[in-house]
This record gives sequence, structure tokens and C-alpha cells, in this order.
Amino acid sequence: TTTPNSALLRTKQAQTLSKLCMEVSEDGTVEADVVIVGGGPAGCCCALYTARADHKTIILDKNPTVGALAITSHIANYPGVDKTMSGQALLDQMRDQAIQYGTEYKKSQVFLVDASQEQKLIYTPEATYKTRALVIATGAMGRPP
Repeated sequence: TTTPNSALLRTKQAQTLSKLCMEVSEDGTVEADVVIVGGGPAGCCCALYTARADHKTIILDKNPTVGALAITSHIANYPGVDKTMSGQALLDQMRDQAIQYGTEYKKSQVFLVDASQEQKLIYTPEATYKTRALVIATGAMGRPP
């Protein structure tokens, strides 16, 4: 038997699944509402909010294990986080939460951005991404002493 709640759940699941499936056009482009370059805390936070607002969101991250947070052995000054948690564990939680809300996460190196038009183009070896909203969240490493 189908109940109104089960039909609604299936519809929501289908919508989420379709958002997660990257659609590459014949010319090798992928369209999204928001493309975020950088998968660190700023990129994941941005993705969480844009995905929750029902914008098709893609994070392009060159390497999820090399940022400043990822290489931190213990988090000592982040509100609400146990000081025994590693930076990598916190980053994994942030990324997973953004993905749970519909963000598409791609490990890919961006080699060119063309933001000269309303439709921005982001070039990677795998695809060219088209978006109206581009967020650059590439982070920063600590300064030498």
C-alpha cells in the first residue's frame, strides 16, 4: 500500500538522488547554481547553506587531506568540538554534512576560471563547470614564524 507519507518520501529521495547525479552535457560541461572552489571549512559551510536553500551546489576540492585544518592533529579552540578531535575528523564531518544536504563533492584540480561573463566557467581536467555563483574558498596555510 502507498500512503501519502511514503509517496512524499519517495519523491524527496528521487529529488535528492537527481541532485547528486552530475549531469555532463555533450560538450563536457556541468551546470550548477553554485560552484565552490575549495573544500575546507569555509567551502563546506557555504555548501551546507546553499544546498539547504535548494541550490544545486558543487564543491571542487583539489585534495581533502592537505589544508590547514586537515593537517591539524588536535582541535583546541573550535567551539563545540572536543579537544581530542583531529582536524581531519572535523573536516570529514563538515564535508559529510554538506553532502547529506545535497552538495556534490568532486576531488578535482581547478586550472582556470573565467568570471568575465554572467555565467562563470570553471575548468578542470574532468569537466567544465558553468555557474552563476562562484565562491572561491581556497583557504590559507599558516605563516612561517
